[in-house]
Amino acid sequence: MQAAHPCQRPLYKLSVDLLRTYKKVNSVYYARKKRNGDDDENYDLIVHAGDIFDNRYRVTGFIGKGSFGLVVKCFDMVAEEHVAVKVIKNRRPFRHQGSIEIKLLSFLNKRDPDDQFCILRLKRSFEWKNHICIVQELLSYNLYDLLRHTQFRGVSLNLVKKFGHQILCSLLFLAMPEIDIVHCDLKPENILLRNHRRSTVKLIDFGSSCRRTERVFSYIQSRFYRSPEVLVNHSNITQAVDMWSLACILVELHTGKPLFPGKNEFDQVRKIVEVLGLPPASMLQAAPQAKVSKFFNALPDGTFQLKGSQAQKFPLPAKTVRVLLESHEPNSAFMSPNHKEECAMLVDLVGRMLEYDPKYRITPSEALDHDFFKSLAKEKE
Repeated sequence: MQAAHPCQRPLYKLSVDLLRTYKKVNSVYYARKKRNGDDDENYDLIVHAGDIFDNRYRVTGFIGKGSFGLVVKCFDMVAEEHVAVKVIKNRRPFRHQGSIEIKLLSFLNKRDPDDQFCILRLKRSFEWKNHICIVQELLSYNLYDLLRHTQFRGVSLNLVKKFGHQILCSLLFLAMPEIDIVHCDLKPENILLRNHRRSTVKLIDFGSSCRRTERVFSYIQSRFYRSPEVLVNHSNITQAVDMWSLACILVELHTGKPLFPGKNEFDQVRKIVEVLGLPPASMLQAAPQAKVSKFFNALPDGTFQLKGSQAQKFPLPAKTVRVLLESHEPNSAFMSPNHKEECAMLVDLVGRMLEYDPKYRITPSEALDHDFFKSLAKEKE
């Protein structure tokens, strides 16, 4: 009779399982001890209405929650005004992000003293119960909330134009040589209305941002708005990644639905290829092949094929931005000539923003001069 393997013996298994249990109990205990009684299980500060931070800010409401922590509405008892306070999670990676955001916002605000470029205003920061707290101007709801209010039917071309122009002004500012910052997380949730009765907006959340020459995080951009060069892990990340994100946002604002709603990274690449066709072979050849090979097969003739699509090489886009935008119009056959022209101009602008190669993608200054925004200039005259 063959002896049981030592790992299968009951006493051994009981000992190992008991050791694992002790380790788990210890880790949970010390994690709770480290969190202290002020934090919840997600390392967020436990906050109640009426709490006072830093002997100055009285909590009056809850604004939102994210991976970074939470945001509460407070009354500043010194300045006698309402503000938003962003309370960062009590964990090292998030504290690091919070510190970056404070430095970048402080720098950007000093470079824009007259508040011309639609960037969130930082008031001050402080530490409270081991949490970094960032005091910001109080704004209204974000553009995702706005889309939800439309029941995801989208907003008018005129509103798309107004929002797009302002965010392009922000991107123009960030791209200035003396600024040279990439936002890295442009999405509807990070564009807030200044006032719910007006169409002026502000760009927020610089926790993932970096100077163009100093990429800090390997994982950047929310998936739906992630540019091709980030998807294939290209080393040269520029402000062009934000332009790609803005193109996705403009289409989503008008249609009410994400342009590229990938379920995961591979599906994200597939969604992009379905609309735009395959990326240039030169771009894929210049990217790290370990990453490229997750999405594409290299063919003997030097071209590439999307994995799982042996029967099709996507020589032409299966859909186009024009089709997606025009199919959204409820009565496209009865559109006025002016509306058709504006829709065509948006299609052209978005197409230039969605150039695969970031070197050829339209810049903020070029985009601001595009015909799509000409009517805004006439309104100001």
